[in-house]
Amino acid sequence: MSTTLLVIILLALAAGLVIIFLLANAARGRRPIQDVPPALRPGYSDEELERSVLERYMGWGIVLTVIFAVFLPAYWLNEPRRQQGKTEADFVASFERGHELFVANCAICHGAEAEGGGTASTYDADDTWPAPNLTTIVRRYEEGEGVTDIREYLETTLHRGRPGTPMPAWGSDYGGPLTDQQITDITDWILANQKAEVAEADPAADLTGRQLYNQNCLKCHGKNLEGFIGPSLVGVFQRHNRQTVLGILRNGIFLANGVSMPPWQTGYMYEDTRYTDAALNKIVDYLRAQQPPRDQLPEDAEQYQTPYPNDGPEEEAPSGSDT
Repeated sequence: MSTTLLVIILLALAAGLVIIFLLANAARGRRPIQDVPPALRPGYSDEELERSVLERYMGWGIVLTVIFAVFLPAYWLNEPRRQQGKTEADFVASFERGHELFVANCAICHGAEAEGGGTASTYDADDTWPAPNLTTIVRRYEEGEGVTDIREYLETTLHRGRPGTPMPAWGSDYGGPLTDQQITDITDWILANQKAEVAEADPAADLTGRQLYNQNCLKCHGKNLEGFIGPSLVGVFQRHNRQTVLGILRNGIFLANGVSMPPWQTGYMYEDTRYTDAALNKIVDYLRAQQPPRDQLPEDAEQYQTPYPNDGPEEEAPSGSDT
């Protein structure tokens, strides 16, 4: 039997006792002058004051004491459970509304299960702009320094959008179609669908270090590690140890001149190429295998060498083995 039902039963019994007491007292103490206005009635005698009137007041006191002694503790004991039930019911309702809103407004870019997708680029309709996986957003930002409150970050992004990207502003304060409550509902649904682990980007597990390098690094560092937009990687292990190279692949490098090495594990815009350490270590192994013997390294291998595009890469660094 639930506490709420028990309280209702006790209150009903108490109310019944009060009614019985009042009826019995009225029948026993009926006076012949009951129809006389109270102001014109004679006062109670000493015997009445010390017996029937006193007994009636004491009876009322006992009844009220019993009611408060039963009702207040029962209500107090049940209140945390009632509040918890109300909170859970509100969350379930918000979750269901959030799912409907997400499917209607967000799934077209982020996928029906919020696992990522894409849409037309803001700058070129023929190009695809990647939409990030939202089921791992807490995991991605939990150790970062830029986001301290993931709920606030999500709601702000939904309200304001991301200028310069296909992500529009959804909040009514910023010209969007959704209310604050609807934004909260979508946020509740996203946060309730978080995955504990971030999976390695799909084909990465089956790719070799050479393939990963060619897909992600070649356009900046050259086919033979000679450098192009990015520095030459010939002699990179003269400048850094293995752990540092792995750290650069994870976190990227951001330069003041605007030329950046993108992060391959933590970047927002690189959701499609978010690699685990297993994949990044394949690239490190490939870089190690492509290094020439120590006696064939250029004299300036310990310094960054970034040739201009019109400088022939053949003159900047020896080509490595392509095996």
